[in-house]
Amino acid sequence: MNNVIVGTAGHVDHGKTSLIKALTGTDADRLKEEKKRGITIELGFAEMETDGDVRIGVIDVPGHEKFIKNMLAGIGGIDVVLLVVAADEGVMPQTVEHFEIIKMLDIKRGIVAITKSDLVDEEWMEVVKDDVSDHLKGTFLENAQIIEVSAHTGKNIELLKNLICSMAKETESRRMEPELFRIPIDRVFTIDGFGTVVTGTLIEGSVAVGDSICVYPDEVAAKVRNVQVHGNLTDKAYAGQRTALNLSGIKKEQLLRGNVIANKGFLEPSMMIDVKINMFKDSPRELVSGSRLHFYCGSEEMLCKAVLLDADVLSKGQSGYAQLRLEGKVAVRKNDRFILRFYSPLESIGGGVILNPTPHRRKRFDEDVLNGLKIRETGTAEDIVERISLEQGGNTPEFPELGRLSGLSKNEMTDVLKSLVCSEKITFLSENIWIHHSFWELACEKATSLLSSFHEEKPFRQGMPKEEFRGKIGKQLLVKNDKVSELILSEMAKQQIILDEGSIVSMPGFNISYSPQTALLKEKIENEYRKLGVEAPDIEEFSLTFKEKERQSVKEIAEALAGEGQMVKLSHNNYIHADCYKDAYALLEAHIKSKAKITLSEYRDMLNTSRKFAIRLLEYFDRKKITRLEDDARVFDN
Repeated sequence: MNNVIVGTAGHVDHGKTSLIKALTGTDADRLKEEKKRGITIELGFAEMETDGDVRIGVIDVPGHEKFIKNMLAGIGGIDVVLLVVAADEGVMPQTVEHFEIIKMLDIKRGIVAITKSDLVDEEWMEVVKDDVSDHLKGTFLENAQIIEVSAHTGKNIELLKNLICSMAKETESRRMEPELFRIPIDRVFTIDGFGTVVTGTLIEGSVAVGDSICVYPDEVAAKVRNVQVHGNLTDKAYAGQRTALNLSGIKKEQLLRGNVIANKGFLEPSMMIDVKINMFKDSPRELVSGSRLHFYCGSEEMLCKAVLLDADVLSKGQSGYAQLRLEGKVAVRKNDRFILRFYSPLESIGGGVILNPTPHRRKRFDEDVLNGLKIRETGTAEDIVERISLEQGGNTPEFPELGRLSGLSKNEMTDVLKSLVCSEKITFLSENIWIHHSFWELACEKATSLLSSFHEEKPFRQGMPKEEFRGKIGKQLLVKNDKVSELILSEMAKQQIILDEGSIVSMPGFNISYSPQTALLKEKIENEYRKLGVEAPDIEEFSLTFKEKERQSVKEIAEALAGEGQMVKLSHNNYIHADCYKDAYALLEAHIKSKAKITLSEYRDMLNTSRKFAIRLLEYFDRKKITRLEDDARVFDN
């Protein structure tokens, strides 16, 4: 069954509420003040009976200019607009403003109802219809049916009802995947015995009793205790339905109109959004960059500053890219529609579409920024995801984030990523991690340069320590996730761009080579360490026994000898010859096999050395998990 929301629009006192009552039998005015004053102040709701193929919910919005913000809280979730014009007054200021808002919200279908047709003669009716037609030229309602109705006499009410049902059946279904579940809250209240209740239009996805949900932007967790659709209890609600949720684990005071209910991780609150702004063709004011405005999206209202990115001023009918810097956090997704009103006086001036819900601060008149926004506005799904991948560099967005940035479902994203792999625009590093191909090429270039420089600066070392390489390459590429750095390194090794030798990495084909002069120095160093045995000093002290110009080479050659196995590196600045190490280990092994353990003093005496050098060896054995300290002696670490 298709679920469709029909919403009214039109000037105050043009008969919207009376028309809904005639169509549905429900008086959408529920407040005492509304009945007393005879005007709609808050949103009203009703359900229209149908033949069963489609379920139609109706939203009645206030027409008075003072209650535009209430109108905006409900109008964003509708599929079909019922534009109401009273026959005795014709097109009025709020008729025009409401219609501009509807156009900006990208609503595609609608019907025009000329109400109070019983109050005018045929000649006046034709004048009103001509006036309406003139205002609709060039819009999505240009060819819409204009029907004369009267809630008082019942004229054409059944005809209008049938037309609404027919249009609802032709309306494209919304996306129903549970992952997309989202409800902007337009009412919050409590019911004795049940607790907190929220209502809103379920604009995407579905929700069921027992679901765990999250309230944005504060990201408060709650659980769905009961679900109602149009006042009837149900196990599950679907996109396109007016829905009430009875929530547990959250208090009424924690919720506000404008909050959004969705799955945990589905949205990311932000105080900045990148947008395309379209000014109303009859906007009463220009929009100057830096202006303070009222921002309306879903049921949210928030003050913001509009920073125009490709212009200094937007006049009526003009469009441009902008970054809205908000005075609080909002939770939105790409392709959400919004309305802007001037700060003071409070006048509607335009609206637009959200292109990036979580951007960084943008520079004005930056060609790359503007090109990226154009792709987000007009590009294919592949173009948009490729652009996101390019901008993210090595900080691959996971599926929830990619969904927010692209506006796609998980299945849609999977298909798009497969397409981009086939066209060699992205490179997969693992099942859920990918990078743009140009970033991969940059990473390979950086890695090659980093290792080449290392080999040139340290010719006696076989390679760079892997952790050092990973840290430096991640820093150069601005990669925040260590896992991504590790995957990049692994893929480079797989493609033989670098050589991974366990604890070190190097350029393929690199081998340590010694000139005749350094070969002699190497031999001298090795012989000296052999003579020093286990009492070799730290490398800094050892190097002082050589000429000043040789000292740096001494340190590098000692490291190289350790890498080649002729020396053992006991700590960051202590080495002993490998032969001496083998003798020291043999003594340790024989004693523990005989006595089951060895003390520091016993080992010191066996080595015929001081406590300092004995404990240096024992601590090395501990770090290598050869031994472990048990009470005051060492035993083998089984």
